[in-house]
Amino acid sequence: MNVRNLTEELLGKGESDRIEFIASARAENLIGRAVCALLNTKGGSVLVGVDDCGQVLGVLREEDADVLRLFLHRHITPQVLFTVTLDDVQGGRVITVDIPEGSDRPYVFDGAVYIKKGLDILAVDAATMREMVVRQSRETERWERRVAVGLAIDDLDRKLLDETVRKAQDRGYRFEEVHKPDAVLADLALARFGQLTNAADVLFGKRVALRHPQTRLRAVCYETDRGDNFIDEQLYEGPAFYLLEEAMVFLKRHVAIAAEFKPGQLARESRPQYPFNSLREGLVNALVHRDYAAFSGGVSVSIYPGRIEIWNSGHLSMGLTPEKLRSATHESILVNPDISHVFYLHELMERVGRGTFKIVQECRDMRMRPPVWQNKVSGVHLTFFGVGQGQISVKINERQRALLDGLGINESIRMDEYVERVGRGISDRQARRDLRNLVDAGLLDPIGAGPATSYRRTETKI
Repeated sequence: MNVRNLTEELLGKGESDRIEFIASARAENLIGRAVCALLNTKGGSVLVGVDDCGQVLGVLREEDADVLRLFLHRHITPQVLFTVTLDDVQGGRVITVDIPEGSDRPYVFDGAVYIKKGLDILAVDAATMREMVVRQSRETERWERRVAVGLAIDDLDRKLLDETVRKAQDRGYRFEEVHKPDAVLADLALARFGQLTNAADVLFGKRVALRHPQTRLRAVCYETDRGDNFIDEQLYEGPAFYLLEEAMVFLKRHVAIAAEFKPGQLARESRPQYPFNSLREGLVNALVHRDYAAFSGGVSVSIYPGRIEIWNSGHLSMGLTPEKLRSATHESILVNPDISHVFYLHELMERVGRGTFKIVQECRDMRMRPPVWQNKVSGVHLTFFGVGQGQISVKINERQRALLDGLGINESIRMDEYVERVGRGISDRQARRDLRNLVDAGLLDPIGAGPATSYRRTETKI
């Protein structure tokens, strides 16, 4: 399933507490209220160029998305990461605004605060506003927002900061005083009350590891799958962008590239054992969603002959599960919104809430076994399996075989329908395990969450 299919799926679901349709890109105030409302509730998507029935109304241009992106960034406070993209769908083009669940509520659009309640967008009253402010004040301050004691402008990599400004301006971001580093950092929520934050140190600190040793990244290439002997081991430190760059260099140094000649072609085709785009996406997720407050934490990359593991010392946000990460649509909850925002400005994050599905899809396109996420006490583990490493290594029972034989490509089934089809003698727990095993094998895609989850047959063959 590609981006077009994902957007068309949202169109097919219709409006809900997480989906809003707006007919015209010129209805900027309506769009601004909808984005603000979703930030203040569960997050979701606003689809522009669509009527209330989900009908695509016409052809929008890239310029329309650029104008809307700039408008929203100027009129919604505090600054927050959301993505505005132009998507091709059947019948034309729509602008999709993907919005995470906001971490710094209340969010304000043109002086007013809005929430989404069912299908309605409501301006909050004074009592609701007080409740939101009190709830926010009681929450523990995020580590990335805490003051970095003793950190000064001179401790930051100015070249990297200037590059961030240029990239942000290319994406339509506007700064109040672009030539003043302290003002730029304040605009990016990386400075508060004249003092730099921990996020500024993570992103731009030249010697961040001296103040925060947990920011280091360890990369190891092992000789065997048991991990008893290593071929190469490196410990990287510096700004998060440097860690990402060095980790990718390490991966490319040790990941094998296969070359083959296809019939009728003179030139050979090169194919890496792993999809580098997905590896980079996995590293970005590890760097922006990890728990920086844990002094024993970090990020590691482990290369084995048959797999690659990326670990970070974070945990999946409440409500997210490894199964949901593999699904086409799931909630987006940013653990470190300020750090995520700057990664987005560097074009290292494309769509809010869709990165993990892109990883799964790219692996399937390469006919690889789908990657596996594990949410353990020690942190989040993401495992990639190399080409030829047991693409489908799951035992299929008779119930599962009957289901796969009866489902066409892209056809879906819910768990209650599966139970009914199988007949008596299977519990909900057994049915859930059957479906989860087929998801792990890449034979089904979970769509949605909770009791309403459906499972769509993929193109993967047994």
